[in-house]
Amino acid sequence: MTASIRIALSRAALFVLLCLCLALAACSTVPNAEEEIAPSTDTREAIASLALEQLDAPYQANAAGPKAFDNSGLTYFAYHGAGAELPRETQAQLDAGKPIDLAEAQPADLLFFRVETANGGDQMLVGLYTQTAEMLMAAPNVQGHTGVSLISLDDEFWQQRLVGVIRLLP
Repeated sequence: MTASIRIALSRAALFVLLCLCLALAACSTVPNAEEEIAPSTDTREAIASLALEQLDAPYQANAAGPKAFDNSGLTYFAYHGAGAELPRETQAQLDAGKPIDLAEAQPADLLFFRVETANGGDQMLVGLYTQTAEMLMAAPNVQGHTGVSLISLDDEFWQQRLVGVIRLLP
């Protein structure tokens, strides 16, 4: 074998090896640091559990825990305690998520209601869906509920005042 043939074979082998390395590199994936990792069902369960731990805590306007809550303060406390993002104010919470039907609700989805106030106005309230036909809300003395309470979604009072259901987590 002549020297020129050996050089040609070496170059061909090098070329094949380089192509093989590039092909293997193209098959592997590197996570994009800018992409967020989607919260899992574990996050939903953590939010619902943290909220349920606040059962019977007193209602206090403008409170977000840990000893007292208003309605959006409870949802904010539970989401942030589980490491998930949620704005503090009720309207911002409503605007932050994707609207879904109540029949599609899962633990940690948010339910919004418009209720009448004592002075004849109305107020938007938010509750946290916990399980089928049940929510947790820090209620300001509405329909016999004061403080953090489990509330049945089968109750006609709440059914008539439901404004929407919002999903923030996958």
